[in-house]
Amino acid sequence: MYESQIVFLLALIGLSGVFSGVETALMSVSMIKVKSLLKQKKRGSEALHRIKHEPHKLIITVLIGNNLVNIGAASLATVLFTNIFGSSGAGIATGVMTFFILVFGEIIPKTFCAQNAETISLIAARPVELLIKILWPLVKLFEALTKVVSRIMGSKDSNKLSIEEVKTVVSMGEKEGLIEKEAAEIMHNVLEFRDTKVNEIMTPKPQIDMVDGEKTIKDVINFVIKSPYSRFPVYQNNKNNIIGILDVDDILIYIKSKRLGAKIKRIAKETFFVPESKEINDLLYEFEGKKIPMAIVVNEYGDVTGLVTMEDILEEIVGDIFDKSKKSSKYVKKLSKNIIRINASIPIDEINKLLKLNIQPKNFSTLAGYIESKLRRIPKKGESIKFKHFKLEIDEVSEKGIKSVRIIKN
Repeated sequence: MYESQIVFLLALIGLSGVFSGVETALMSVSMIKVKSLLKQKKRGSEALHRIKHEPHKLIITVLIGNNLVNIGAASLATVLFTNIFGSSGAGIATGVMTFFILVFGEIIPKTFCAQNAETISLIAARPVELLIKILWPLVKLFEALTKVVSRIMGSKDSNKLSIEEVKTVVSMGEKEGLIEKEAAEIMHNVLEFRDTKVNEIMTPKPQIDMVDGEKTIKDVINFVIKSPYSRFPVYQNNKNNIIGILDVDDILIYIKSKRLGAKIKRIAKETFFVPESKEINDLLYEFEGKKIPMAIVVNEYGDVTGLVTMEDILEEIVGDIFDKSKKSSKYVKKLSKNIIRINASIPIDEINKLLKLNIQPKNFSTLAGYIESKLRRIPKKGESIKFKHFKLEIDEVSEKGIKSVRIIKN
């Protein structure tokens, strides 16, 4: 007598499970994965791609379908159980349907579809797209209502991804095997270097190989040959007065024409100055736009503090991939198991990472500056500063300041 109603009720519960599971599957598949499926020309991938581009329509359609099915199932169950159990049937129907909808309409289908999201999404994409078209009037109505409520509530509709969201997408792509590890690292570095300042990557002034503008080509040939660099800042009178940049290629031209007596300042190219606080992503655009390979870094008073090149910026993006220890290795030399020598020009952030310290840069940016600021003078060789797990001992000092220190473990 009630067989047909029971079959219809079970079918509605099954449909509820289908809607819940399909929603979970479609929302679980990342856009990166969808594009990968599209490239592989998987059946259903085109429909899936279109659906993922309009997720609000997908959600509205699934919610309409699921609620209609659940309401229908609840109504049918109430009628069925009332006919069987009389006046107490409504209460029994509520309890039974709550259990069946929760278990077979939500938990089981959502769990299964989450575990098989890719397969389910490809199968369901076309039927769901068709359902969106069938329910188009209702979808548009609820979409409009949602926008009105969002405006009233002050919600902002933004399609822009934050930096953190982009990082998450890159990490997901790497995890799913769609982006290679090296490419993912480059992408992360590009995102992270947005706020990096020039003074964080520059070569400090004491480490720069400079050329006196009054010298001749003959005077500097040996110096240039021994140096690993191809460009040199040219100074006049003192190293704080940079008047140009010397390019090795220009020297070769003069050597070939046997004009060895020409003064360096005559062949030096124009200098490009940048402030320490400039962000390196902005500097990269300037380097590319003006075809400049090098810039002299100055502080707020106009004093030369360092040098930055295109290679320095690119190293921020790809350097760590080829040599994770490159930055520290140019400053650090291991002498024994418990002793290392550090160039005193090492930036504070590097020494913090190396020794797990938390030195806050104030009016200094290097280890030498920190020591001199702490002692309020240039220390003598052999003087030391004690920390909890190590001792920092002055290794080499010049008239201008500290050149190197030793880190000795306690």
